[in-house]
Amino acid sequence: MKFISIQHACIHNLKDVSVKIPLNKLVAVVGPSGSGKTSLIYDVLYKASEGNKVDCSISKIPKTLAIGQKVTVPKNIKLSLGEYNLQLLDKTIKQLKKDNLLIVDESCAGLGIEESQVVLRKLKQLIKKGISVIAIEHSKEIITGADHIIEFGPKSGKYGGEITFEGSLNQFKKSKSITADYIFSDKASNIDYKREPSAKAKSMQKKSVTLQGINKNNFKNFTLKFPLGSLVCITGKTGSGKTTLLNTTYSSLYKGRDAWKIRDEFGTAKKIIGKENIRRSYMVEQTPIGDHPTSRPVTYLSIWDNIRDIYTNLPSAKKLRLKKSDFIVTKQILDGDGEFSSKILSVKFKGKNINDLLGSTIEESLDIFSDSALIKRKLGFLQEVGLGYLTLGQKSDSLSGGEAQRVRLAKVLSKKLSDRCIYILDTPTKGLHLSNLPTLITVLQKIIDKNNTVLVASNKTEVINNSDFVINL
Repeated sequence: MKFISIQHACIHNLKDVSVKIPLNKLVAVVGPSGSGKTSLIYDVLYKASEGNKVDCSISKIPKTLAIGQKVTVPKNIKLSLGEYNLQLLDKTIKQLKKDNLLIVDESCAGLGIEESQVVLRKLKQLIKKGISVIAIEHSKEIITGADHIIEFGPKSGKYGGEITFEGSLNQFKKSKSITADYIFSDKASNIDYKREPSAKAKSMQKKSVTLQGINKNNFKNFTLKFPLGSLVCITGKTGSGKTTLLNTTYSSLYKGRDAWKIRDEFGTAKKIIGKENIRRSYMVEQTPIGDHPTSRPVTYLSIWDNIRDIYTNLPSAKKLRLKKSDFIVTKQILDGDGEFSSKILSVKFKGKNINDLLGSTIEESLDIFSDSALIKRKLGFLQEVGLGYLTLGQKSDSLSGGEAQRVRLAKVLSKKLSDRCIYILDTPTKGLHLSNLPTLITVLQKIIDKNNTVLVASNKTEVINNSDFVINL
């Protein structure tokens, strides 16, 4: 059997990974978010195929085409994200020739079961033509249709970076891996969550909002009605209008600054019934959380600022006359091209200097700052949305779309939640392993129990099954 051999890959969180990836097969690379899948396939294999130097041994690679994960559609293209991704896949397939390699990242993100099965058939047809396919996937349809599976884990971030399984689909079914456990069971659907709605939230569940006269894209004088105080899920095939309805709901109910600009961009309903029951609408996006080179989840939630206060006020820092600005993390430090001075590194809190902290996870930092109620509270929200594996030095631009959205959710939780608000999420499961879904649903229900409404667009069976109200387009 022909294969690509990668030996001793150590980039990012990969722990000296060696693997043989078979060619002329549909290979599914699976595992928890942040476990090392993209690091190996894109940052090592694809980078090497482009002629770039990689810090590991790698055998000859066939001519390779890759489709990365898209989180937004270019503004000049009038397609849904799902339609755009499918069009991009078809366009790329036409360029492939025998013995080529195709790499795809979550090719079925946002698609329903039938559409995912269409994608699977397209990928399987490529194999018959002598083309190899490597798919980084969370989709049940692609994973259960693959010829060979490589799983990363056992968890995420610094707790991942290892290959925990590699073999055929039959071997995968018999394995006890975390992905197999969720793929071949209904664990992600049967979420044990104790609902604790406030009295106001219970009262809100009897109310609804109606948007009449929606005229946007493929909708003509359309009426959208859904209950408040609920998890509402809009489903439907790619291009059916799910995102349009999310955007119209957001703009119609938006009461913030420059509301007219929002309404001009997304359109608005002609008549809104029940608007008095809603304080404001929020869009929780999957776009990057910060474009500054030093942006990190802990700066996005203002946690690092609080940490700098602690270090500045330590007796050792005062003795050295260090200021808060001395504990700023630069791009060079994050990239590993620079370092703090020995004077700054001599200042330690619970045995950790500021550089040690950058390598500490959110989970570890909860113990370090157990005496600081404010920092512990903010870190706790990142832990609550399932991101305890991220390090304090994790850069924002290294996060997946799903991770970025969960950081945004953590910020929502970190604020004193207003009630009577609508939180809107488009395909919130994108980039999430099935084991992450119970955490996501639990967080959304917590927001609802504070007398709010959550509106999502999703074709994920697990989300649909755990919703209070479903609208199928």
